[in-house]
Amino acid sequence: MEDSTYDPPPQALSVEDKVGIVLSVISGRESVAEAAGRRTVSEQAIEEWREAFIEGGLLGLQGADAHRPPLGESRLVAEMTELKTALGEVCLELNVWQALRKHRRRTPDKK
Repeated sequence: MEDSTYDPPPQALSVEDKVGIVLSVISGRESVAEAAGRRTVSEQAIEEWREAFIEGGLLGLQGADAHRPPLGESRLVAEMTELKTALGEVCLELNVWQALRKHRRRTPDKK
């Protein structure tokens, strides 16, 4: 019978951890292989993080969520858009009323 042990999957690294790894590799303090072995991540993952960091700095390592506005900001943008639409409608209505008023002043009442 074969002795099998369960190795749980490694914990996902935080953005701060990834930045630390990338900076240590870029600065030459350790090689990609050393960093991968010390932290039980693949060399390929570190290479991808390094490329992402070089391409986009800290935002590159934060992924797609970094480019999405926070939920509160999204809500405010939606509310602002709604208010702009309402303001536009009110302005249009005001312009129509003003035009009607001018038109009535120019045309005499028929009695």
